[in-house]
Amino acid sequence: MKLPPARIAAFIKAPDAGMRAALVYGPDSGLVKERAGKIARAICSDLTHAFRVAALDADALPKDPARLNDEAASLSLMGGRRLVRIQDAGDNVGAIFDRFFKAPPPGDAFIVVSAGDLPPRSSLRKAFEAAKTAAAIACYLDGPRELGELAREVFTAHKITARPEAMQYLVSHL
Repeated sequence: MKLPPARIAAFIKAPDAGMRAALVYGPDSGLVKERAGKIARAICSDLTHAFRVAALDADALPKDPARLNDEAASLSLMGGRRLVRIQDAGDNVGAIFDRFFKAPPPGDAFIVVSAGDLPPRSSLRKAFEAAKTAAAIACYLDGPRELGELAREVFTAHKITARPEAMQYLVSHL
């Protein structure tokens, strides 16, 4: 499902228990990396945990598509939900995820996929948006409103006050 902007922050903090995967994509590569990392840490706080975290290569996955199901069906030997991470994904894995969502393996592993800017016709994006157990999260470049919110948030955290003119100047120069 395409996650609406109002639900993104809550989902990133604590992905819904019934969800199996999240696609984080968009032209803002820094935000893609940040959000994918936060989702991953919400599933497993130690991203180097050998028994709970698996990293798959997006370019190698088409050569061995069963690996996605194998990793998603694997159980953690130490308890806790298993995490599968795939970075720099593209349409070369779109059909693999389409099949995965239509016939998911047993288990509760969570898959975090990060990608660059995907057009609306992207097979990967379509697979995630059509799935009931997956979330597609877009990461677009910040506009003036988002930059203003970020500046106010940072200023508040550091107990800094600024006049509206100063805030307007800052936002226009970020």
